[in-house]
Amino acid sequence: MTPEPPWGRHRARAPYGLVRLPAAPMRAGALHSGLPEGVDTAALLRGHDRALPGTHTGWIDVTLHTLSPLFVGAAPDGQESRSLRIDGRPAVPGSTLRGLLRATLRMLTGGEVGPVNTPRLFFRAPVRPGGSGSRRARAVAADRHARYRQRLGGRVRQGFLVHRDGRWYALEAPGGRAVPRQAGTALRISFDNLRASLRRWPFGPGRAGFPDPPADGSYGPYTFGPHRPWQYREVFAVVLRERGRPRLEPEAVRVAPGRREAEEYLRECGAAGEVVRCAVVLTGTAGPRRARAHLFPLPDGLAEGRFDPLPRGCFPVPEELVRLVESADQLTSYQVDNFPDEVSMVPGGAGRPRPGALPRRSPEPVWFTVEARPRGDGTRWVTSFGRAGGYRVAVGDGDPVRRAVPEELWSPQQRGGGRSGRRGRPVDVPRALFGDLDVLAGEAACRGRVSVGPVLCDDPRPDLPGGPRRVRLLAPQRGCFANYLLQPDPGRYGDSPRLVAWTHEDDARLGGYKVFLHRYRDDGGVEWPPAAEAPGGACRDVVPLREGLRFTGRITFTNLTGAEVGALLRALLLDNPVDGGDPRDPEHAHKIGMGKSLGLGSVHLAPRLYLVDRRARAAALDPGAGVVRADPARVRGFLAEFDAALAATRLGEADPRRWREVDQARDMLLASRWRRRLPWEWTEPMGVEEFAEHPVLPSLVERFARFDAAGGGG
Repeated sequence: MTPEPPWGRHRARAPYGLVRLPAAPMRAGALHSGLPEGVDTAALLRGHDRALPGTHTGWIDVTLHTLSPLFVGAAPDGQESRSLRIDGRPAVPGSTLRGLLRATLRMLTGGEVGPVNTPRLFFRAPVRPGGSGSRRARAVAADRHARYRQRLGGRVRQGFLVHRDGRWYALEAPGGRAVPRQAGTALRISFDNLRASLRRWPFGPGRAGFPDPPADGSYGPYTFGPHRPWQYREVFAVVLRERGRPRLEPEAVRVAPGRREAEEYLRECGAAGEVVRCAVVLTGTAGPRRARAHLFPLPDGLAEGRFDPLPRGCFPVPEELVRLVESADQLTSYQVDNFPDEVSMVPGGAGRPRPGALPRRSPEPVWFTVEARPRGDGTRWVTSFGRAGGYRVAVGDGDPVRRAVPEELWSPQQRGGGRSGRRGRPVDVPRALFGDLDVLAGEAACRGRVSVGPVLCDDPRPDLPGGPRRVRLLAPQRGCFANYLLQPDPGRYGDSPRLVAWTHEDDARLGGYKVFLHRYRDDGGVEWPPAAEAPGGACRDVVPLREGLRFTGRITFTNLTGAEVGALLRALLLDNPVDGGDPRDPEHAHKIGMGKSLGLGSVHLAPRLYLVDRRARAAALDPGAGVVRADPARVRGFLAEFDAALAATRLGEADPRRWREVDQARDMLLASRWRRRLPWEWTEPMGVEEFAEHPVLPSLVERFARFDAAGGGG
């Protein structure tokens, strides 16, 4: 047995962690106590044009120090990109800093979660149990495969999707005559037999050969030129009758360009069989073991367009299912690249509204399932379909990402699920300070009372020495269930784990807000990984800014309560001293920009708070009139107001000394540790082979406790 790694057996490594979700957000009203009569939350949110008694207005001068290389901005394909400049000066835009502060406050206070841009999750048929891999990988695959089959439902049939008179139908492939074959069952032919057919008969221009597909995972039946002319090509298959139990997908021994040639070959074989008119169907990413093509038997008259969608074996397709398959969530780059309009069973194009979409003029070979029992009118509707045998199916009927989050944390922008009931709900702390990102139609927006400007650097040599670095911009997506979902008792993470995946709709719970950890070697800084590919795709050539740079900027605020000023300061300081502490080696730091998983973007923030007395400022011409820099005692007072409100909300006791005991604050302070950060190896992204074992990402508390117990915490 291999020795247990320092981060634990069956535990995942990752450059990020999860800050636990609360059951409900901290409402902004918790920071609005002790205000004069007539000033409440509603007055604060709409009082932008006047000074409100009991509140504070002013600004915070922010100094940002880079602790690791930093890259902010866009990195277009094929171009060497430098970090953002404003008027030639290295800059972090105000939107980036604002997003950092808002996200930090959201994690500290348990703020609402907005909708994701692709809410629907899909999964393909997992590898069947019993294949290669460890016992653990096989156990997880067995459970996922069983759930896939359960979600898919019923027998998977083969046939053709057709569009007639504005409606969609799936017509199953006809059954066999002389050779027994169930309706809705396709044939197959090996590549060797297909090549033997080519040696015997001419199939026309572009079809003189049929090489094996590439084994590097890049295969597509349209993008791989030698196979392109074969997709949906009409052929006549020769199928011989075999003794014993018939196969689920009978094998064709040859395919011929015409019926006469096929019947002649069948007579030469001297065995019982039949000739079947078929369409060649090539699917999927081909590997070394992919050595067959599918042959879909054609119903009479289908290819000529003589089709009346009423015969037996014809099933209506719900319009919603078609919209789902054509949605941006489901339409992958593979679909777009391999199903252009010219991939058609009829002349003149398939009538696809866009590449990858379903055809309106041509039939399309599909795999599909239908309802187990007929409806009252005797029809059975299609429940799922796809253009390959292991096609992707939706994880659930709704948005599984939203279902994994407590309902109280849904923002008003989340669709469905009582959306109207969330209209007008008391705002959370981030919305109260920074305003709404989006609102429901017809609802007034909440304007922010905090404005964040850019921070700029005047260093004449800001770029990291050594020229551009080629980086690979990849990270696990939320489909990586072992990392992002709460898993059962860690003692059950052994060789036969029962892991919760997105398919466990009623049991899936998101592990928390995602936050990147600091990655930096004490003796070598950032270790750049090799990236051999050319720029483009997942690789970019970037010139980051170096460590040790100093940026300055300003944050202004209007009509904030003392607790809200404290919240803003806490988001900037975390648990550093009120002056920010040592900017070269702070206890806590933030992460911004691109390449966080590579170790880029660690920064230290130091605030200087200035308060403005509006009456004194209006009564004098002196630019400094009414402006007072808050001393450390005043800053600590603001922090204590916020800390007490946070402790009261989460712990039931308004003791500012206990704010670190709040789950979200504890996780956030662990994730932001710079001086006692996790070792580089503990946060290194895992490889594909490691992900295949489905290790579970431990909580931040477990990861740092293990590190501290090993003497790493100082």
